[in-house]
Amino acid sequence: MTIELQDVSFTYPGSQAGVERVSLRLGAGELVVVIGPSGCGKSTLLGLIAGFLKPAEGRILIDGDDVTDLPPRQRQLGVVFQSYALFPHMAVWENVAYPLKVRGFGKAERKRQAEDVLNRVGLAGLAERSPASLSGGQQQRVALARALAFVPKALLLDEPLSALDAALRAGMRDEIRRLQRLQNLPTLHITHDQEEALSMADRVAVMQQGRIVQVGTPQALYDAPLTREIAEFVGHANLWDGTVSGPDTVRTALGELRTLPHGQPQGAPVQLLVRPERVALGRDANGVNSFACRMLRDRFAGPVRRYDVEVTGGILLGETGEREPFAAVHIPPAHIHLLPQTRTIPESASTRVERGGTP
Repeated sequence: MTIELQDVSFTYPGSQAGVERVSLRLGAGELVVVIGPSGCGKSTLLGLIAGFLKPAEGRILIDGDDVTDLPPRQRQLGVVFQSYALFPHMAVWENVAYPLKVRGFGKAERKRQAEDVLNRVGLAGLAERSPASLSGGQQQRVALARALAFVPKALLLDEPLSALDAALRAGMRDEIRRLQRLQNLPTLHITHDQEEALSMADRVAVMQQGRIVQVGTPQALYDAPLTREIAEFVGHANLWDGTVSGPDTVRTALGELRTLPHGQPQGAPVQLLVRPERVALGRDANGVNSFACRMLRDRFAGPVRRYDVEVTGGILLGETGEREPFAAVHIPPAHIHLLPQTRTIPESASTRVERGGTP
């Protein structure tokens, strides 16, 4: 089973908000997480796939069939909303079985299937309870069970974990991933939580101003963002402007930094990205990219220590598990990623990454 969007565009009446020429393919069993700032078009994208909105241009395919003009019910998609949208006057099993009821299943069969899926999400024995008597995590599982009850072709998740506390979110990420893999469902997950996106996804799609600007594996997206804006949005980052001074060197405000051979022409403007956890404590044995430093901020965060240090030419953000004092840091050349010195993504690059298939 697959989901595919082909050059889909939509604009809300009376505004410029919406999505523009979005192309994206979800393979069987693939979980794609969409992230981006508020108003970038994430929920609009989900609404178009679900059939709640109709595109002005482009096509939406489910398992190769064009469903662009089909109403939501005929698309056979399981949807979980941020609010869960449970019926307070119905028992848990009735909530789960509601999609079966509207499809004409008899009561006995509805209850049997509801109890079966409740068992799969770890809620066996709670079928007769009311939603109000459940914890937030249990209500979230009921909403997920309802989306799975009628054997959907795919799952659409609209920030389903945002109402849960941190401990519950971590557990539910694993539960959603387990069930999604168990049923081999293509799944689109919308979230504002970057940690959630990176920890759950097969691929992550970044949206900005109604467009998908990069799609890749979580590691590729984090280590090799295409633009400064993406680098700043996904995780913390050290970013500097620079000028290529040699085949493996770049001149920056911090001085001349050694990099891996980069293939950039002499004099080319670039930007350098170094993630905080890639900054190493102490001086390099050969003095490469090494700096004496003065501590500005030192923040204890349990398993890690996040710090800001002043070096000649600027400030470095770092992260380490070490707890001892230090007076110098260095940046290994292999941990420097070069970006083009621009804040916009070329159209050709956008098109190329949007059309990626199952990894």
